[in-house]
This record gives sequence, C-alpha cells and structure tokens, in this order.
Amino acid sequence: MNTRIHPLPNPQQGAVLFVALVFLVLITLLGLTASSTSILQERMTGGLRNGQMGLMAAETAARGAEVWLWNLAGNNGHINCGYNGGDNGFCYAPQTADDGSGNTTYISNPLVTAFRTKPTWIANSGSGGTDYSNGSNAALNASSLGTAKLAQVPQYMLESRGQVLPPGAPTNGQAGGQGRDSQGGRYTGSQSLFSYRITARATGGNDGAVSVVESTFGTGVPSN
Repeated sequence: MNTRIHPLPNPQQGAVLFVALVFLVLITLLGLTASSTSILQERMTGGLRNGQMGLMAAETAARGAEVWLWNLAGNNGHINCGYNGGDNGFCYAPQTADDGSGNTTYISNPLVTAFRTKPTWIANSGSGGTDYSNGSNAALNASSLGTAKLAQVPQYMLESRGQVLPPGAPTNGQAGGQGRDSQGGRYTGSQSLFSYRITARATGGNDGAVSVVESTFGTGVPSN
C-alpha cells in the first residue's frame, strides 16, 4: 500500500484583503472629493444667481427712480432735497458750512455714505432710502417678493448734485446779454437741467448678496 503525503497549502498572507482595503479607501476618497466639488459648485452657482438677482433688482430700482423723476419733470414738478432727506425723506443735499477760513465746505449726511458703501443690507427704517415702487406706485408686497424671489424690497436714494450749466456759464444772473429762465438755470433757447445721483440697493434670494447701483440723471426737476 502506497501512502501519498500531500503538502499543506501555504498559509494565506492577507495580500488580497490588503489590496481590497486600499482600493476601498481610494474609492471612498474619490467619492468624498466628488461630493465636496459638487457642493462647492452648487454654492458657487447659488451665489452667482443671488448676485445676478440683486444686480437686476438694483438696476430696476434705479431705472424706476429715473422714470419717477422724468414723470415729475413732465408735470412741471419740484422736489425738495435737504441734509435730512427733504420733504420726501429720501432726497439729500450736502450741508454747507464755513470751513473757518471764509470758504464753503460741504458735509454729507452719514446716512448717504452708509447707503452707498455699506456691504450688508440696511433695514428701510434706518437706511434713509425709500422702497422701490412698481408701476401702480405701490411698494412691492410679500406676493411680489415671492414672484421675484427677493429677500428684501429694493430701495433707492436721491442726491441733488445741483444745476447742469454749459461750460463757462455763471451760476446766477446774466452773462453776455444772454437771459436766464425763472429758475436761473439756462441761457435763452436752452433747457435747464438739474443733476441727481441715484443710488439703488437690492438683495438676491437672501440677505447675503447685496448689490448697489448708481447713476447720474439729468432732468428738468429743480430742487427747492
């Protein structure tokens, strides 16, 4: 009788398990990286969307203020501007004072500076501006905000920049025999224009995105 002796198999070294674990870790890292990249791209896209919405809303408010001034000029209206916002509460003019040497210095209202430069949203109660109105001259309500997907009602502010005169024109009286109109702002045959700086602020879908737009608008509406 022949007896065969079979050699025992080599003991397992765990190499396959080690390689599998390495690949599992690599796949997990790739998945986490892809997920982080996707979340970052979503946030970037959302931020871009919010910024664009805020910019469009601010542009709309600025154009709305220009239309309001244009219609006021068509009705031969006037607007009162002053250091504290004038009669309307949103049209500002710098305060004049003696600088101590006999010259005039101009002091801007801190509300105006904050409205133009503050990077975060300012509530209407303390902004010094006014809510943008739609075509029916009514402030945007909650329903309108829901349609526009804006977090806040856009605001705008006016600043009187004075009279627009031709080069070399005097600021009052007459010059060279050329007459002025009742507003003292034009030569015979020309139109009186008054300059206003319009600053508009708006948010996007949340208060984290604030856009500020400025324009200088010439109109026949004097500030009195």
